Amino acid sequence: PNGGLRVTHSAAAFTTWDRTSAPFVLNKTLYIPCAFVTHFGKCIDEKTPLLRSMDAVKVQGLRLLKAVGLGKEANTMHSYLGW
Repeated sequence: PNGGLRVTHSAAAFTTWDRTSAPFVLNKTLYIPCAFVTHFGKCIDEKTPLLRSMDAVKVQGLRLLKAVGLGKEANTMHSYLGW
């Protein structure tokens, strides 16, 4: 309010529904898993880096499968940690 150096228009953040996790009901309340990012795409939560790395593994895994000739018709890839 006094003309300080802080820019308030860049303080915006957005939640987006994480479609990789299922919503659930607990004690008559619906919980929808979300990811939280800033207006500039910087992640504020711990889930967004995981989702981004899962996407990178999928893209590069498909690229690898197509390079070795195993997944020429594959459209997606699922990675499971520890299985």
